[in-house]
Amino acid sequence: MGKTKPELPDHSIPDHISEAQKSLEDKISYHFADRNLLIEAMTHPSINNSTNSGIASDINNQRLEFLGDRVINLIIADAIFTQVTDEREGVLTRFYHDCVDNFTMTELARQLSLGQALLVQPNTDLANTDKVLADALEALIGAIWRDAGYDEAKRVVLSIWDEKLATRQQLEKDAKSRLQEYALKHFSVLPEYSIVARTGPAHAPEFTTAIMLNGQSIEAKGSSRQLAEQHAAAAWLDKHGHSDKPLAKPSAKPLAKPLLGGKSQ
Repeated sequence: MGKTKPELPDHSIPDHISEAQKSLEDKISYHFADRNLLIEAMTHPSINNSTNSGIASDINNQRLEFLGDRVINLIIADAIFTQVTDEREGVLTRFYHDCVDNFTMTELARQLSLGQALLVQPNTDLANTDKVLADALEALIGAIWRDAGYDEAKRVVLSIWDEKLATRQQLEKDAKSRLQEYALKHFSVLPEYSIVARTGPAHAPEFTTAIMLNGQSIEAKGSSRQLAEQHAAAAWLDKHGHSDKPLAKPSAKPLAKPLLGGKSQ
């Protein structure tokens, strides 16, 4: 059997931090059955280096951070898969990374005032640093998983990420605007769109749109010209739009001859 961690004595937690931890429980609408899990999640490794801290040398949030990272990733990936039913894998991947990157994690931790509930080495500003806050949020979710299991962890994660998930989905709906901003910033030109095919019956057509930007081309389909252009813009961003480095000219074959009115911007 694994070693049982010692319980934390009451006097080891300053009153203002203990109150902040209780306030954190109220904010996430979850109260721990085993408060030692909450305290462990809110204990930064730096506290182990402090003399007379009252904290056992092997108690910190690193193990719960490891667990919480995996729990969050699973829950967010499942939520995106369930909520976004009409997009490609690349779009889902972009949603996912936007929701679990360090910037988002830190932003959410600050919204919860999580830094006020952290035990860190005294006389430092560690509780306000991005990485410490992001790690502590992961540890908090890991602690909830250990305390109550998947369903409760999922409820808390989705409540914390609710606005973020909705915002990411709304942003994705206007990929053309985002690509235009990206193109002007990096290349000082506008992307060029062209319809290269229209198939299907009149009552249910399918358009294939090609996009050309900085010598890089890509095609996408949609049930309308506008939707096909949105999908093409999203696909271009997904493939090329995550780097500020100049793009090399492609060796791919040229685009098919445009149909139906040529290019649009």
